[in-house]
Amino acid sequence: TVPALLARTAGPPRPAPTARPATTAPDAPRPPAPRGLTSAELRVADLAAHGMANRAIAAELTVTLRTVELHLTKAYRKLGISGRSELAAALGRPRRNTDDP
Repeated sequence: TVPALLARTAGPPRPAPTARPATTAPDAPRPPAPRGLTSAELRVADLAAHGMANRAIAAELTVTLRTVELHLTKAYRKLGISGRSELAAALGRPRRNTDDP
């Protein structure tokens, strides 16, 4: 019966078996991007450093090709570099594809 079921389940609620405590608060500050890169510049730079072509990055992020080019230009300037190999090194990421400038 319902009253018997309620009597058995009385007490403080228990967390679901798969529930885990959050490791960080949702409003916790994020670590700063390398040398002042914005989050958009860092996303584009990270994909470029992994060997993606500008057009592929634009499609992945649903932005224009010009936006990708602008973010890369700004990232290069802020990091004091001039190419994708240097970008990969500056971000500490291995470069997978070397045929895209």
